[in-house]
Amino acid sequence: MNSASDRPAGRTPAGERDPQTVLPGGRRAAAPRIDGVRILELGNVLTRSGWLTEIFRSDWDGIEIAPRQVNWVQLAPNCITDWHRHSRQTDHLVGVGGNIKLALWDGRAGSATEGASETIRFGALRPLLVVVPPGVWHALRNESGEPAGYLNVIDCLFNHAEPDNWRLSPGTPGVPDIL
Repeated sequence: MNSASDRPAGRTPAGERDPQTVLPGGRRAAAPRIDGVRILELGNVLTRSGWLTEIFRSDWDGIEIAPRQVNWVQLAPNCITDWHRHSRQTDHLVGVGGNIKLALWDGRAGSATEGASETIRFGALRPLLVVVPPGVWHALRNESGEPAGYLNVIDCLFNHAEPDNWRLSPGTPGVPDIL
């Protein structure tokens, strides 16, 4: 039993229980690879006229903020954002349109997962809430041939005079090439 298809359902390669947790409403919390990053499967509820997705609820496990600001971001087709991180702000990202690739990189000195990177794909057809803690670098790529959008629920107000935002261009030496 070496591949995922050979293992019993809900088991890791070592035979332990799968670290995913089932949340209320049948959502699954995926086991993140970067310390502090949390992923919640949101799921769509089909209706007669389309679908509904609960984007953010303060009673979900792992949600520890009172939202202070919500931003809508629209990405042009096939575009990439800069890598960016915050020292105080926690991002709660939800893809609401198109197909988006979220790249994460732990550049925090002394973190249990320092240097680790991972990618997560989300959007309207795969609704996720991804919690990105302060200090974790992240960038997004619109993999759609059309505009794609996401919401960012933030735990502090953006200070235009003193932004909590550091940026690196894709392709900067030392930055993972995972976009």
